[in-house]
Amino acid sequence: MKQLFAAILVVAFALAFLPDEGFCTASQAGAIFLTIFPGARPSGMGAAFSSVADDATAPFYNPAGLGFQDVTQISLMHSNWLTGLYPDMYYEYFGFSHPVQGMGSIGANIIYLTTGETQAMDPHGTPLTRFRTFDLSAGVSYGVKLREDVSVGVGVKFIYSYLAPGWLIAYLYNEPGGGAGSSWGADAGILYKTPVQGLHVGGALQNIGPDIRYLQGGDTDPLPRTLRVGMSYRLLDKDPNWLMVSGEVISILVGVTESFGETWKDAWKCAGVEYTYNQFLSARVGYFRDENGVRKGPTFGGGIKIRGFEFDIGVDSELYEFDTDNYRFSVNYKFD
Repeated sequence: MKQLFAAILVVAFALAFLPDEGFCTASQAGAIFLTIFPGARPSGMGAAFSSVADDATAPFYNPAGLGFQDVTQISLMHSNWLTGLYPDMYYEYFGFSHPVQGMGSIGANIIYLTTGETQAMDPHGTPLTRFRTFDLSAGVSYGVKLREDVSVGVGVKFIYSYLAPGWLIAYLYNEPGGGAGSSWGADAGILYKTPVQGLHVGGALQNIGPDIRYLQGGDTDPLPRTLRVGMSYRLLDKDPNWLMVSGEVISILVGVTESFGETWKDAWKCAGVEYTYNQFLSARVGYFRDENGVRKGPTFGGGIKIRGFEFDIGVDSELYEFDTDNYRFSVNYKFD
């Protein structure tokens, strides 16, 4: 079984670099909601989390993190997302991980994003209908340790995007239906605990799957295929206190590029720090930089642990050039 998942991981990494149509920025991809970072804890650390992935957000950041988890965990998150653009837009995340004795761990997650209700009008300004646009992803994951220091993971997800009622698209644009699209994607990851105590290296490929089409007979949009490579190190690890730093590079890909320099320039760079005192109080700070998307600046966060519960907040409002409130609120529960 372990050899099988190692083979799947190698194939997934190879497929991601097959020649296609070149580099693709996030704005050129479909189902872009898949690039939004869930979880208040990772967000407070600048989203540099693929080499950590030790909670129920692992199915999103790196399914290989599931292989090192030995207790059941649940994560819930709510965020009023980019209210400076759409006042009613919000983002929800549900994550779950559960160890299976002698077989690794299974995981699941659900992502939901909506911009709120939209009022549709005809060219003369006459109201036609009200509807709610939304994006949805639901997936399952599996992670297993190949050795005591190496874990691999894979995941598969269903993706659905609803932009408008089909009849409305046909009426306004004379298109044969459409307004909604669906696809599926696969993820794969690896996590390595190096011989250097506290130093972890992780990588993940996300959203590898067929393009999504919104209009019948229309053009298709590639999924936001994502490559994440990260590293984390615990500078202090004396129970019950610890201090961890992490860094990560994230690229949105549809194939290979002719210039590594351009790929590196367009890649997102992020870093974070987390300090936890007495296994009770945590403080986090991070930095995120996306030159192409004009997003750069600090992130902040913190949390408290009470019994098996952890309550966290993450803020990344400073990344955007316009005024907006981006607060992520998470509740995590660990079944010790």
